[in-house]
Amino acid sequence: MNLAPVYIEISASWLRALRGNDGLDVPLERAPSGQLTAECKQNLGLSLVKFLQRKSWQPRSRALCAIGASGVSLRRMTLPVVARDEFSKVLRLQIESEFPLAPEELAWGYRTLPSNGVAARQEILVGAIKKARIEEYAGILYAAGLSPIFTPAAMARSYLCPQPLGSCALLDLGQKQWELAVFEKGVPVALRVFPRENESNGSLSKVIGSRHAGGKIYVTTSNGALENVIAELRRQLGNDVERLETASAVGYSAAVLGLRKASEENAGPPLLLFQTAAKPASLGSFKFSQPVPKKWALRAAALLCALLVLPYGEALLLKGHLTKKLSTLKAGQGKFATIDHEFDFLRFIKQNGPPYLDALYLFAKAAPPGARFDAASMNRRGEISLRGSMHDAQQVTDFRSKLMDSGFFERVTVEEQVPTPDRQKVNVRITAQWKPVEKRAGLAIGPTREEIEKAKTNAVAQANAPGGALPPGMPPGLMLR
Repeated sequence: MNLAPVYIEISASWLRALRGNDGLDVPLERAPSGQLTAECKQNLGLSLVKFLQRKSWQPRSRALCAIGASGVSLRRMTLPVVARDEFSKVLRLQIESEFPLAPEELAWGYRTLPSNGVAARQEILVGAIKKARIEEYAGILYAAGLSPIFTPAAMARSYLCPQPLGSCALLDLGQKQWELAVFEKGVPVALRVFPRENESNGSLSKVIGSRHAGGKIYVTTSNGALENVIAELRRQLGNDVERLETASAVGYSAAVLGLRKASEENAGPPLLLFQTAAKPASLGSFKFSQPVPKKWALRAAALLCALLVLPYGEALLLKGHLTKKLSTLKAGQGKFATIDHEFDFLRFIKQNGPPYLDALYLFAKAAPPGARFDAASMNRRGEISLRGSMHDAQQVTDFRSKLMDSGFFERVTVEEQVPTPDRQKVNVRITAQWKPVEKRAGLAIGPTREEIEKAKTNAVAQANAPGGALPPGMPPGLMLR
């Protein structure tokens, strides 16, 4: 979320911006009054928006901006030492007396200078420029997504000089105008802007000589064609002229590099900053419209309208189909009563019908091998009578126990148990009574899937066996007659 700061220089003919290793150069067109033309503002704003690529959810980047010395005034003031809450009032009164314009009409800033030994006084360096000029730049930068603060470009370039900065002069050779800043013990005492002159007439050396009493003369330039100017200055002023090397790339200039050095390395005294309002009042003039966002906005609006209209359109288109479907459903509602009546009847039969098959299934499951039943009778009251023969009395006992354990029968009674004349079998007569329907509701009676598959296999095997005999090892099961 913490975006890298942007370093910007706004000169008479160019805006140069640098963020990280990315640079931007935009030519500027000015009206005769010195303000930027409307077309230039639009082009500059779009170029900055494309360069920054800021998302709507991202915060504004901090922009340190260096502006040309044209219109910048510097004053060195001596103020009495007062309480901190009274300092701003005293300073505003002093600015009002020193400058021709009121403080409200100026964009101004100050820097405290080292004490001169007088305890009751403090030295202040104040810089000021017309607020209208700053707000023109601030409105464009704010609309592009930046929070700008401004400083004189000459002071920004001074951070490229060897520190600490003593008494020297700093000359910047631009394409249309040249700027001269004179420093005494590291404090700027004069700023001057003059048009580019003929480097062979010696007028430049006269200007520098009249303004500068001694010390080094540092020269910065981004134009390689001005090397002969530097050579002429060295010839006229001696070897005190030294060029400050700067990179020649997009977005790079001496002021931009000085801003970056001052911000990242805290080199030298603090910058003299011109503060402006967080949101300039003239921002309404700088709303940059781009064709691509407008196109997507129209598409989004069309999609939103389609989403709102689609439910109503769907209802109109499908009205006939839905009417027919509703008529069919209403016509079929008369059959529901008949289906419910028949379902209730079938459920009643299932719940109240005699469970003959369940009883026979339990007899077959509990019958021991070799058992033979000659007769079986059952009625709706649940009374059962079986007559048959088994191998011995133990089989009779096991058969009765299995029937009782099934939970289906309320009682099972062996009424008669008589051995046959050859003593090989036992003839039995058994009576039983199944339980009422409410007591049989929780029972799971019926063959499992494995038993059904096994029964099918036995039937197929018996049908394929010679003479219908069971295969060897297959139990004979229950035989009913």
